Amino acid sequence: MSAIVPSAQELIDSDKSVREYFAIQVLQAADGECRLSANVQQGWLNGAGFVHGSVAYALMDSASAYACASKGVRGLTINGTVTYVRGSQAEEELFATAKVLSQSRRVMSLSAEVANAQGQLLAHGSFLFQLRVE
Repeated sequence: MSAIVPSAQELIDSDKSVREYFAIQVLQAADGECRLSANVQQGWLNGAGFVHGSVAYALMDSASAYACASKGVRGLTINGTVTYVRGSQAEEELFATAKVLSQSRRVMSLSAEVANAQGQLLAHGSFLFQLRVE
């Protein structure tokens, strides 16, 4: 997969507030796939001392949006289903990946996951995007 295609870069640039809030670094976005990373901040921990589940969801949702854009279309999340399998703690680097599974004229289906730097799966999910039809 090449680095970041122009159609994805355009969305990434316009998504600045989300990227900055979650300290997201987009590593690759091309050919319907995306890989990004984020370092866990202390403020993202829940009362049990683990990263709040919304962080994993946000990383997978962003990776899915950039994967969608890498196919030259924009979409809006209309459904996201996530299964959490392992917790993470502050200072960990997380990696989210997303891949387009199918696309029709109006809908795109994607799979996504979040893992830590050791490659341990933390969460996985599926996302459905409604495509912007011009």
